[in-house]
Amino acid sequence: MAPVWTRSRLERAMCLRFGFGHDQVSPDTAAAAAAMGVTRRTVQRWLHAKHGRSVAHIPAKRLEQLIELLLPRAETLAREEQQARYAYKAIDGLRLPRKMGIKPAWEKQRWLETHRVVVLQIPVGHLRIRQLAITRDEPNRVAELARRGKVVDEALVPTRFHATVLVHETLAQLGPWRFQAGDDQVVQGFTQAWMAEGTTPKTHLSSAALLLTRARRR
Repeated sequence: MAPVWTRSRLERAMCLRFGFGHDQVSPDTAAAAAAMGVTRRTVQRWLHAKHGRSVAHIPAKRLEQLIELLLPRAETLAREEQQARYAYKAIDGLRLPRKMGIKPAWEKQRWLETHRVVVLQIPVGHLRIRQLAITRDEPNRVAELARRGKVVDEALVPTRFHATVLVHETLAQLGPWRFQAGDDQVVQGFTQAWMAEGTTPKTHLSSAALLLTRARRR
């Protein structure tokens, strides 16, 4: 189910996409107006409501425009889908005898080692975003992720390919909540972020990873 665009949600989305105003709490309405081709007064009118739970006064076409500015580009989504298909195929190939389905480059790049998928919670001003990240299950690499944000969910998977599929499936479930983070918000993985708010679906990486592993063994 898609999120309801209340005034509070519109404010959060605009803060994350266009930055904060002088008070460091409200969105930069001038930047929002310039990006959307409207006047600053128009943006202020969209954000005007009795309280934060009120439905935002933004026309449907303008909301579609804003969502398009928030979401990763179509070519990014297509690339993610392509990478997931490759990963699914690779996982199936791992079951073949005598390493017939394994490419030497995979072992060289250490993709067949255990990997960790984590959800990081990252503060952006007074707001919070969440982001998926993948790393080999090594103490120094895991510690590096923890320095980027608070780990709020995680799972171990057998290979890099399992991690790719788990991330793809999780992002698919979070589709309407996703947004393309800025380089001042995350270190990398700009397209694997989403808004952390009360209506955002919870992630359950360990359960999803277990189901994925079982399914590919059949």
